Amino acid sequence: MAMFSQPDAGWATTPLSGLAATIATTVVQTVKDAGANAPRSRQRVIGPSEIGMPCTRRMAYKLLDHPEVNTSSDPWASIVGTSVHAWMAETYEAENRRLGWQRYLIEQRLHIRGNIYGNSDLFDRDPSVRAVIDWKVVGDEQLKKYRKNGPGPQYETQGHLYGFGQEQAGEQVDNVAVVFLPRTGRIDGLHVWTAPYDRSIALGALERLDNVLTALDALDPASNPQNWDLFPATEAYCTYCAYFQPGSTDLSRGCPGATTK
Repeated sequence: MAMFSQPDAGWATTPLSGLAATIATTVVQTVKDAGANAPRSRQRVIGPSEIGMPCTRRMAYKLLDHPEVNTSSDPWASIVGTSVHAWMAETYEAENRRLGWQRYLIEQRLHIRGNIYGNSDLFDRDPSVRAVIDWKVVGDEQLKKYRKNGPGPQYETQGHLYGFGQEQAGEQVDNVAVVFLPRTGRIDGLHVWTAPYDRSIALGALERLDNVLTALDALDPASNPQNWDLFPATEAYCTYCAYFQPGSTDLSRGCPGATTK
């Protein structure tokens, strides 16, 4: 008889059997296949959400389209996030219709520079706000962390890059914001981080990207694997990184994380 063991996440550990196990297995596999083939999952060109990543090695892997080795992560959180983004887009489109003017620019495709583009979740054109707004759907522990410590360099940089893109599209940008939406609980448990828009943060991030590209060209780690060691790793949710390979001693195959080379 088929068995299906659920992960020990604190709420369900009893194995399923029979028809229930068959259905469970089918649902999980269908969701994983769909998640792996979603547009954002297939993205290979680096975008605003990744330019601010603290880990230089991860950025280098990404820029070289290095083969991903950590491909077994569960896609459900990403799927929930994508669904919330779609619902929020529809909601704000309805709000524009109710207001009778396009106060909100929704899921706007922005050109940052060259071949770098990004989709801005929301831009509020109201003169009292004029803010780029990015949705992040997070769990309870993450929400507590962001409430205490702020969004971190990756999300902060992403906001200013979207501000830079909106500015180039002709909008006046005064602020950037990250709205952390609770994956569980109530909507009024959200947390909002804001900062004045700072073009220099966006330009600094693009300069760092250029430096990594220059280093890749000079060091050519694809042909000289020993040079991967020259791209430092920084702790940034290593276990969720597509290039994370615990215990790896060959950086041309995968990264063991920031605690070791």
